[in-house]
Parts: sequence; C-alpha cells; structure tokens
Amino acid sequence: MIMQKRWLLLVLAFVLFPSAVLAQPHGKPVVAIYQIEDVAHSGQAEAFSAMIETAIEATGKFRVIERSHLNTLVGEQARARSGLLTTNHPGKIGGFEGADYLVYGSITSVSAATKTNIAASLLGGVISGTRNSNVTCNNTYVTIGVDIKITDASSGEVKYVTRINDTQKSTTACGGSGQIDAGALLRSAAEKVASGLVTAIYPIQIAAVQTDGTIVLNYGEGTVQANQVFGIYSKGNAIIDPATGDAIGNDEQKLGFIRIVDVSGRLSRAVAVSPFASPPPIGSIARLANPSDLQALNGTRKRR
Repeated sequence: MIMQKRWLLLVLAFVLFPSAVLAQPHGKPVVAIYQIEDVAHSGQAEAFSAMIETAIEATGKFRVIERSHLNTLVGEQARARSGLLTTNHPGKIGGFEGADYLVYGSITSVSAATKTNIAASLLGGVISGTRNSNVTCNNTYVTIGVDIKITDASSGEVKYVTRINDTQKSTTACGGSGQIDAGALLRSAAEKVASGLVTAIYPIQIAAVQTDGTIVLNYGEGTVQANQVFGIYSKGNAIIDPATGDAIGNDEQKLGFIRIVDVSGRLSRAVAVSPFASPPPIGSIARLANPSDLQALNGTRKRR
C-alpha cells in the first residue's frame, strides 16, 4: 500500500511539474521565467516570456519550467500560505524546490523614431519623374527597453542583472509607414537574456583547436554571431577577498583575439585575428571584445 502511494505521488509530480522531476537527480539546472512585467503597456509580456523560454532551452544548458506549469506552482504557493497545503521542507512555502534559477524582468519602454532616408527620397523623385524631390521616404526605428534580473532560487543571490535596449529598423517607406517585425525585435532581446544567463553560469570556452588552426567554442546560435570578435583568456587563479572569503576576480591573462566565422546549433568556429604565442588551451575563456579592445586591434592591423 505504501509503495502504491509513492508511485501515485511520483506520477502526480511528473504530470504537474515534468521539468522539475526530470531535472532532479542528474539533469541540467532548471530555470523558471517567474515574472515579466509590462511597465510600458506594450501587450507583449506573455510573448516575451515564451521567447525567453525558447531561447534558454535552445542553448542546451538548462531545462525550463514552462509558463503553464509555473502558474500551477504559484497556485501551490498561495495555497501553502493559506495553510491548505503542507510541505516536506519545514519553514519553506512549497513551490520552487525544482527551480535552480528564477528570471525576473520588466518591459520598461517602447519608443519609435522616424528618420528621413535622403537617398531613397532622391531616388523616389527620379523614378516618379519629379526631380524637385516631393517624394519623402522614411525609416522607422523602434526600440524596446528591458530590465532583467536572474537569481539563484535557493539562496536569492543575484547571478545576472542587465538592461537591454534593442532597436529594429523598418523597411523604407515612401509616403507611408514602414513595417516593423515586432517578433524579431522581441526575439533578439530574448536571446540576449538567454546569453546573459548562460554565460553567467557557464562561460564561453574553447572546446577544441583543430589542426588547421580553427578554434571551436562551446556555444552556437542564440549566444554568438558570425563576425563577432572575442578576447581569449587563460584560466587564472582566483583572487580571494581576505575579509569575506569570496572570490572577487582572478589573475587571468589575455592570450589574443578571435573572430567568429561559422555558427551552428551548439558550437561555433573562429579564426585568430591576432597572434597567439601558442595554440590556446582547451577551456580558455572567451569574452566579447569591448570597444577599446576593437580599437586597439584595428590600430595593430593598420600599423602592419
């Protein structure tokens, strides 16, 4: 009888929270998109949440508790607060034992700006036979602003926090309004959220160096893009804060720069764009080059 009850509980848990059950013994960390607020009243919070789920799952590094199952968990928490449910974890309100990381966010702004496309206006005037340039052609630029915070579900520690501003340019319109792909705009922001989460937990690293010198990274679509430049760093020893015992940095060394030439599902390939003293070791960290890095790199190329 006891065994039957245990099987029944297991089946119910699988039906209600499949992601959490599958993740427990040896699975990947579980992420829940806990709350996306729509401060800008864009009407896109649910769509954006779904896109973040898809983008995080596509990295292959995490499991995601789907929104429908998360709503069930939130309902369980509410019932636990009312005393209708008990929990196997004394002092805890039931609900998020299956989630390792929680994603919070806000769509804070949506703005649009129209700019005259002078070249298209002149061309439109020529085509229409009115060289006096009565034809005005415009492009509309729509920008979405998103605040994102990702926390450790068990400790509450903030693992990643950022503000994302993504802009989409419309098709050129002469005498009317250009079309904006709102889905592409949201998807781009969602991929940046996924990339931020993944690289905060699992940094981008060199997975292989092929015989022709091609460098293979352990991330692909959704995290890196063709023609991006990354700095490669050796794994250094941790620098410990003597007051708290926390790791506050490390003494890593910059080895050189690479450029992404090919991106596939879960890996990408790159070539060196600066000299390496020797092939970079497997496990070396890759970080997106900042503007000063790119300026220095371009200066080195010009001097050659």
